[in-house]
Amino acid sequence: MFSYLIGRFRQFRRQRRQGGQVAALSQADAAALAAQAPPDPARVLVVRNDSIGDYLLYRPWLRAMSAAVRGRGQRLTLVANALWAPLARAWDADLFDELVVVDFGRFTKDLAYRAATVGALGTTGFGEAIYPLHVREPAVENFLRFLGAPVRVAGQSGQQGPWAELLNAGYTRLLPSTPAVLFEYDRNREFFENWQRGATETDAPLALVPGATAAAVPLCLPAAVHQAAAAEAALGPYLVLFPGASARQKRWPTGHFAQLARGLRQHFGPRYRLIIAGSAADDAHAQRIIKAAGPGVSLENRCGQTALPGLAALVAGAQLLISNDTVTAHLAAQAGVPLLVLLMGENYGKFFPYPAPLLGAPCCCLFPPSQEARFAQGDFSTPARDPQIDQIAPARALAAAIELLPAAE
Repeated sequence: MFSYLIGRFRQFRRQRRQGGQVAALSQADAAALAAQAPPDPARVLVVRNDSIGDYLLYRPWLRAMSAAVRGRGQRLTLVANALWAPLARAWDADLFDELVVVDFGRFTKDLAYRAATVGALGTTGFGEAIYPLHVREPAVENFLRFLGAPVRVAGQSGQQGPWAELLNAGYTRLLPSTPAVLFEYDRNREFFENWQRGATETDAPLALVPGATAAAVPLCLPAAVHQAAAAEAALGPYLVLFPGASARQKRWPTGHFAQLARGLRQHFGPRYRLIIAGSAADDAHAQRIIKAAGPGVSLENRCGQTALPGLAALVAGAQLLISNDTVTAHLAAQAGVPLLVLLMGENYGKFFPYPAPLLGAPCCCLFPPSQEARFAQGDFSTPARDPQIDQIAPARALAAAIELLPAAE
């Protein structure tokens, strides 16, 4: 009884906090769009605030949407997360007529920044506004309720409550959404095909075969990435280790990476160069791995030396990527590079494993034994506690890497 009351009290506090947030954001959004330009039927707005990996799996369907929009004689404005906007500029500049770069972490908290961003969008009248995320972010999409676009489209959301109802009412069309987990490429396909066929929330979800559109809508990196990879590859074959991750609990331990590096050197000798890649924030982690591996293992530290396009080129030229980071793993999978990915498995099926038709090279996913036991029983639900990634033994990773490498020769 006591735990029930505590739960209800916490729920009440959350609702009160959210109510204040809704009021503050709505006031800012309404004021910023009070004097917006009249709708222009020739302009379409697409808003994506999710992360780098999400964008990598959205790119093929952005291309498809761009072709459809331009086929109707319209222009496309893409509102991009600042995290992946450099990739959009470098790889996909032909898909949009305008790119609006937004720091969404700041957008949801800094009302002055939000008002300036939303107000600038309001100076361009849009005939249609599209929010194509499956996992919608209320604090981001709230401004779309006040946008004067006569057509406003989003997918059905599993979210409930007064704010979700308010947001849903602000769209002119909600697209049906499959309740089950879909690989994110197929989730984006579902949205695009429903948008294109004019579906509404009362229509049945599409029955999708995973990766079935791989030939018609390929999931791959631009040719320029492979061209840029040639310079590094010309220096001799190499393997890339990527030990960084978005959260500490997702990092395979330093000692495990060091033990793996020693095993690779012992098995292959000098045949492959070993390169550690990552952001500048991963440099200290890389240094610890190098120290733990010992002086007999030559490890080249490239952390902080490449921006995203450069990292993509480095990965694309490798004989194998070993990573506990999904962004880098997506780059390898989409570059056709053999891949060993070490994951907690809490989002199984959404980002990894890839459907076979979407892979151009072998990919092995290793999960903690507790997770693999659940998967073997058909249980892919989110676990109650974070799985322990350190339970993936270095010996298993080494065996998997050795098995993957001959296919790359």
